[in-house]
Amino acid sequence: MKEIVDKINKLELSYPLEERPKYHINCAETLLMAANEEYELGLDDRFIKAVCPFGGGLQSEKTCGALLGTLSAIGVIFTEDRPSDNEKMKEMTKKYVEEFEKEFGALDCATIKKHHRSETEGCAPVKIRAAGVFERITEEK
Repeated sequence: MKEIVDKINKLELSYPLEERPKYHINCAETLLMAANEEYELGLDDRFIKAVCPFGGGLQSEKTCGALLGTLSAIGVIFTEDRPSDNEKMKEMTKKYVEEFEKEFGALDCATIKKHHRSETEGCAPVKIRAAGVFERITEEK
């Protein structure tokens, strides 16, 4: 999944600096798009649009969009059909949040940006590392 995130990041960074805002794909969108491609989830553009408000830490530098986008993917991948107890989804969610916080030392966008954002690439490194956390926890299960 990291390779797909890297591909999405590079596409955005390939545009001239002044044009990038028109082609920006936020953290939540990037992580859900990458999971969609990696795991062949069959999500259409409406699903990606649904997580757009999660970017920029819910547009207010609160909970990191990369975290939220990945949790959206976990929901799609691991939520069972009804009736269910969703134990696998709950377990994966808890594990991802725990490991994400270990990786970045925080869950909030403001702190993560302050310590992990690149001056030249923005949150591209955060997105790749968030995908790496997801890969690690899914490999364990």
